Amino acid sequence: MSVVVVADGPDGEVGRWPLGHGQDPADLLAAHEWAGEPTGSGLVGDDVEVRWRVAALPGPVTPPAVVTGSPGATVLQRLAAYALVVDEGRLLMSQLADWVGGAGGLWTLPGGGVDPGESPVDGVVREVHEEAGQHVVVDELVQVQSRHWVGDVTAGERHEDFHAVRLIHRATCPRPTPAHVVEVDGSTGAAAWVPLGEVGRLPLAEMVRLAWPHVPGGDSYPL
Repeated sequence: MSVVVVADGPDGEVGRWPLGHGQDPADLLAAHEWAGEPTGSGLVGDDVEVRWRVAALPGPVTPPAVVTGSPGATVLQRLAAYALVVDEGRLLMSQLADWVGGAGGLWTLPGGGVDPGESPVDGVVREVHEEAGQHVVVDELVQVQSRHWVGDVTAGERHEDFHAVRLIHRATCPRPTPAHVVEVDGSTGAAAWVPLGEVGRLPLAEMVRLAWPHVPGGDSYPL
């Protein structure tokens, strides 16, 4: 499943380009003289299209060089979808299981990998239920995070060239219930509705800090 970045200008679509491994969508757009904000995504054939509302830049911007792994490295681009769900001043969060390498015990947003043939919206609805036991309605795509990492994993047994593409959505939970983990033997160890003022006291995954400007009410509790 490939990711395609689609740019929409004031008068309609102005371009579409496949997202290269390790490439940030904002850098890809800038290389084609555009900048903007994500507006939505959808499954089209075997591809996931991520649409951006764009405006023209004065000229092209040279993208930063993408570092690649050594020969034989395991190359993986992972598309994942996550939800920002706030109810009565509480953010729905999930805690990574202790066994998750390098991140066990960190609190993050509910969500996860999009399955082949699945739309990101369907994926985030499924993941929020599996990780936190809530049924949500996706409102909008507010952020695309791109993180590229090259290094050894599993105590040096494998050299990996990993590209995480994270689609961050605002979502609504019409009937909130106590958060609980539904998935058995998954990567989630716990789930909770956390008051916004207490989020900053938790050990947080980087994703939460990056997404915080888009949390409704989060500006009152800077991280």
